[in-house]
Amino acid sequence: MPFNRSPMRYGHIVGYTNVVYQENGDRILSVGYDGDVRIWDGVFDDDAATHCVAENVWATLQYDDRLLIANDLNSVQAYKYPELEKDGIEFRFTAFVTSLVRNGQYLAAGSEDGKIKIKPTEEGGVEFDLEELPGPVLSMGLSPKNLLAASCGDGKLRVWDLESKKLLKTVDGLRKAKSFEGNVYFATPSFEPRRGNVLAYPKGNEIVVLNTATWEQQKVLKHTTLSSDFTCGGFSPMGEFFAAGSAKGEVVIWDFKTGVVIKGDEATIDSFPLIGLTWNPKNNGELTICDDQGQLGNASGICIDDDADEGNDLMEMAEREANGAEDDDDEDINDIYSKRNQYEIHGDKDKPLGAVSLPGEVDDEDDNDEARSAVSGRYSAKSYPMQKYFQSGSTPDHLEHRYLVYNHVGIVRAHSDEKENAIEVEYHDSSNHHGMHMVNFLNHTMAGLSESVVALACPAGTDSKGSKLVCVNMVAFGNREWSYTMPDTEEIIGVAASDKTVVVVTDANLLRVYTSKGTQREVISIPGPPVSLAAYGDHILIAYHRSAATEDQHLNMMIITCVNYRLRCRDVPIPLSPGSELRWIGYSDKGSPVTYDSEGIMRLYLSSSNLWMPVFDATKSKSVSDSVFIVHVFESIQQVQIIVCRGAKYPLINPRPIPMNATFYVPACEQDTEKGLMEADLLRSMYLKYDDADKVMKETAIKLFAMACRAEVEQRAKDLIETIASSQLIPLACKYARKINRVHLAETLSALHSTFQDQEKLDEQYEMEIARENASMVSELEHINLEAVTKKDNTPKIKPKPLTKRKNPFKKDESVTASPSTPNPLGHLTANAIGFPSPSVSNRSTTPSTPSGVSSTNGHDGDSESAVENSENQPTNGGTSTPSASSGQKFMPWYESKKEQLREENPTVSESELIKIGLRQFKTLNIYLTPPANGEKRKRDEGEPGESGVSKLAKFGFFKK
Repeated sequence: MPFNRSPMRYGHIVGYTNVVYQENGDRILSVGYDGDVRIWDGVFDDDAATHCVAENVWATLQYDDRLLIANDLNSVQAYKYPELEKDGIEFRFTAFVTSLVRNGQYLAAGSEDGKIKIKPTEEGGVEFDLEELPGPVLSMGLSPKNLLAASCGDGKLRVWDLESKKLLKTVDGLRKAKSFEGNVYFATPSFEPRRGNVLAYPKGNEIVVLNTATWEQQKVLKHTTLSSDFTCGGFSPMGEFFAAGSAKGEVVIWDFKTGVVIKGDEATIDSFPLIGLTWNPKNNGELTICDDQGQLGNASGICIDDDADEGNDLMEMAEREANGAEDDDDEDINDIYSKRNQYEIHGDKDKPLGAVSLPGEVDDEDDNDEARSAVSGRYSAKSYPMQKYFQSGSTPDHLEHRYLVYNHVGIVRAHSDEKENAIEVEYHDSSNHHGMHMVNFLNHTMAGLSESVVALACPAGTDSKGSKLVCVNMVAFGNREWSYTMPDTEEIIGVAASDKTVVVVTDANLLRVYTSKGTQREVISIPGPPVSLAAYGDHILIAYHRSAATEDQHLNMMIITCVNYRLRCRDVPIPLSPGSELRWIGYSDKGSPVTYDSEGIMRLYLSSSNLWMPVFDATKSKSVSDSVFIVHVFESIQQVQIIVCRGAKYPLINPRPIPMNATFYVPACEQDTEKGLMEADLLRSMYLKYDDADKVMKETAIKLFAMACRAEVEQRAKDLIETIASSQLIPLACKYARKINRVHLAETLSALHSTFQDQEKLDEQYEMEIARENASMVSELEHINLEAVTKKDNTPKIKPKPLTKRKNPFKKDESVTASPSTPNPLGHLTANAIGFPSPSVSNRSTTPSTPSGVSSTNGHDGDSESAVENSENQPTNGGTSTPSASSGQKFMPWYESKKEQLREENPTVSESELIKIGLRQFKTLNIYLTPPANGEKRKRDEGEPGESGVSKLAKFGFFKK
């Protein structure tokens, strides 16, 4: 597979430029003639961190937490990295330093006046100088065996042993240079990085390889079509490849073991001489180059073409068969025995016969190890960088003025310059909350913002202070601020906030959940390194690496729902564009998880089908040099709120960016035609949650049906209706078919109507079973808890008994026989005037009266006696309360009995919406049918006839029992 070379881009002003990788390979550091140090996230990072450190910078080297810079003051200044705070001076020269190299034991610097200074890396090591050279030091290389090679302006390459400080080898025949400035031929020496057994350097239009044991030429790497001389070169981190740059801007890469040139884009348009080349330490097949115009570029995808090797093997086998090889195995065995015999003749009988060295090989254990390592290195797994954690809606932390979070609620800005270190909170709707300005004492670098809370988090400090979470509740009274400090072993790397929860993720792969009021909740382990975090209501999104990266990032997402102390999680893979990274995750306004990758593709998660759908393509809204910053996703109106960053990667603080709304775009085919547009609209209406989706679905489906009928494609029209499978579409489609004289089509569709209705009933029953089993949550991603709403409190009520029994002084003794006909003192009043209830109402009263003239056969037993005693002073003619029709009845049985009626009243709503409507009616019915509490005054209905004064007085009467 050929490697890819990117076009060159501006890095520094015209002049000498030097580029190196950060020690772990995550970033690129470049210095130039302008005196700037730039830290790049990649070659095409449009917002590289820039620091001016000198008038001119000639060389740089990064290791551990230090950065060495050779400046125009003829010294090597050390800085703390990445803070870039001065950390002393390593070397001083009488001319500017041109080259810096280091291994585990020595640090070396060469200058323009021909001096080379060496400093041991161990504490207490004494600095020493090598012999002064007759010309400027152009470039240097340092091997694992402490051999130092330096190319000089006098046209010679010298090699020293730093342990003995002796000159071991001098190579002539290189280009001469009077000064370092203006030179482009550096003849960069490079040792094999693992064992240092070979030394390679450019010489003319070829690469010469020397064996460091004998200093004999071992091989020569050539390119048959190269038209210019090589200027620089270097080994890959594992020694598998050797790359070289030419005076015409060409990049040539060899498989070092075989000497075969790796195919790829060797040159670009308008190329200039390459003066610097460095490999990524991650050994991911990537290298960065720079030219004498201050431009940067890279080559990636460098690997060995195994298919070509297999093809060569097949060709060799074919040739051997054509030559009439009868028994290759016997010949191979004979060759092995002949080599063993030859080896014994030379006097190595004491060596085992199995350990046979080929002629020309050096009899050295290191060489055998080298051969084994070369073979194993060739087949070693290629590593790829894994995406680091990022805060959605934020800008990089190396900026002095940056966004900690920018979302649909508001903006949190951080200012960290020489004048101030502050945080500014601003809400888009200032009528709800006012803005805040606070001093950033704890150096907060992360923030989450919602309507109810502002969450700030800081990493662990250098003064033994742990990582801390600080939150300000915007809707609380009294002390609104609360905080938590992480354990000593953890550091917060991300934070998110919603109206109900605050969530932080730590470097220990833990997810810590808090309520917005400050109660600590769950601690959840994440199955892999976290990538990003988002929150919405009771729901949390956490993206993480499910496996090591290849050419693509392999990410998963945990969708966690936490209602009360009940948790539910769904783990789903995150689809990304090939070779892209995740750039933003969050929720839509309808609660659907959304992702956005570096290729500009936005995807929305469909919880009902457990699938992802692409809904937006940023390339339709920006040019090639622009980038898109996501603010919010409005699923209800099918739009995305974005900020288009013209020629930049992130939005600027000043001038203030203006968000714009972009419409959803489903990548359906042929959207330049009416049919393609309507099919895309039908897709959105079928799967996305937006206003009038059902109406749009019906209109679009009928339009597509009509279009198919006009095109005389009845099978497609029928297939469309069958695919949608909606009984509500059948009458409309049949009506249109009969209108255009498609009688056969109309009859065919009419036959499907009953089938669709039966299927819909089955679907409703299935959904009802799911709703019954999942009464606590209608859906994993919806904000409703039916169990909490409908659950009736069955705990028995405990009421205190009265200590003394109140006796009725007017009650007659039980021994006295009551008169069968007790005269009513108010008997002269009519029942209508008194206000007694009608017979139908009295029949429903709690104490039914005995018909006139009929005595009770059971007399007065204990229960009836106590009932009379407790209610004898209560007016029976006031109409007793009718118990609620749903008294003691659960919601689900009531809903099943009323479901058909609710479906007829609301034919277009989904099952979950129908449950909500039924719940509201059930609660309303209970409110109206529940009797008022004792002593509560009842208002007369408007239609109820007024009562006379006699009727009102009669209500104070009571019957004697």
